[in-house]
Amino acid sequence: MDIENNQLHDGKNEPSLENEKTETESTSLNDPMNWSIKKKQFIVFIISSAGAIAPISGTIFFPAITKIGVDLNTSQILANSIISTFILLVGITPLGWASYSDTRETRRRVYLISLTIYVVASIICAISNNIWQLLAMRTFQAFGGSAVQSIGAGTISDIFIPTERGRAFGWFNLGPIAGPVIGPAIGGYITQYLGWRFIFLFLSLYGGAILVIIYFALPETFRHIQLSLTTTPLPKKRFNPFLPLALLHYPNLSLPILYISMIFSVMYVQSILVPKTFSAKFNLSPSNIGLVFLSPGIGYSLGSVVSGSYSDFILAKNRKKYGSIYPEMRISSIWFGSVLVPVSLLAYGWFIVKNVHISLPILSMFFFGFGAFIVFSGSSTYLIDAFPGQSASAIAVNNCFRFTAASIMSLASVPLENVLGTGLLYTLLAIFITLGTSCMVIVYFKGKEWTERFQK
Repeated sequence: MDIENNQLHDGKNEPSLENEKTETESTSLNDPMNWSIKKKQFIVFIISSAGAIAPISGTIFFPAITKIGVDLNTSQILANSIISTFILLVGITPLGWASYSDTRETRRRVYLISLTIYVVASIICAISNNIWQLLAMRTFQAFGGSAVQSIGAGTISDIFIPTERGRAFGWFNLGPIAGPVIGPAIGGYITQYLGWRFIFLFLSLYGGAILVIIYFALPETFRHIQLSLTTTPLPKKRFNPFLPLALLHYPNLSLPILYISMIFSVMYVQSILVPKTFSAKFNLSPSNIGLVFLSPGIGYSLGSVVSGSYSDFILAKNRKKYGSIYPEMRISSIWFGSVLVPVSLLAYGWFIVKNVHISLPILSMFFFGFGAFIVFSGSSTYLIDAFPGQSASAIAVNNCFRFTAASIMSLASVPLENVLGTGLLYTLLAIFITLGTSCMVIVYFKGKEWTERFQK
């Protein structure tokens, strides 16, 4: 394992933020960092569109769960597992995709293989006759649709220098954010007017279109660059789907992931409970419940873009002021979001309890989403900067733990609300997240010291 750890995070063989900037000053047209800005923007657009696949596939069923349980003659808990199982697998399976991508030095091949699996599984899901067949095919659907979010982060690292990555990652995140934004709304209308099976037909068509675009328009972006003048060849990397987990040895990865997982799991608790809450409290139809999700979704989008640009601004400002930069400087961009998340979550819970006008809980969902993605975007870009050469693996580990936490909390959400009540549940969740902020405070002050110690 020591050999594998060194392979994952050997500072002598990896570029720092400053070294990466120096590399981009070369004139080699083979270096993706030297491609034109229009080409880079087109690549971000493609991978962002592909990144929407897994989130849409996970959230599009929120308004349809009750109908699926009735049609397939199964319990509501088993019907909910269609979502929770998908979330869990979307978190775990990118570990293999990321390890394959980083060790075999390819992004494009992973996109093509994974999306082919996704499209085939989606078609079979549409014709499933029982809950077990549907769950089995959802497993393959999750396996195929999960690759893009971690490999997309690797692509961002391949083609952008550090002071551009925050903004680029913010724009890339607009695709994954599209799941919570438009997924429930699309699912609500399809379920109400066409039936839930047409959801899978929609997903297969969308995935198929992205697959064709990637095949014809997306180049390989993996950077094949010699990072040293020494003639000694670097050791050959071995494929191990669990190798990215070795990165958890480093607290400047494990602590941010713990904090991100806390917020992400709470986000899914709120999402799972929205159909139940708004149908009972406000008597909304499935299509109108789907529209409720537009509020946090717009918050996600704005938070991602604002956080990405702001974190790049902070790095550029510190470079100008101090002459050099290091990844932990980016963390200061998340503090506003870390305060806004628990405050808006607490407000949402008690707005529901007090039976106020529907606009107030919906507005609090917007601010929760805005704050959450200020944290997600800044923290995720920090992980990309802090682990150069293993960016896809770092984001894959992040996705693994946050989706695993979301899966567990999704299953526990209804029982927790039944036992605790709405007000107490959201109060405890707000306290839980507030305590988690200490993880990022520790990394902000100790992360640079840890990195220097690991690289010795």
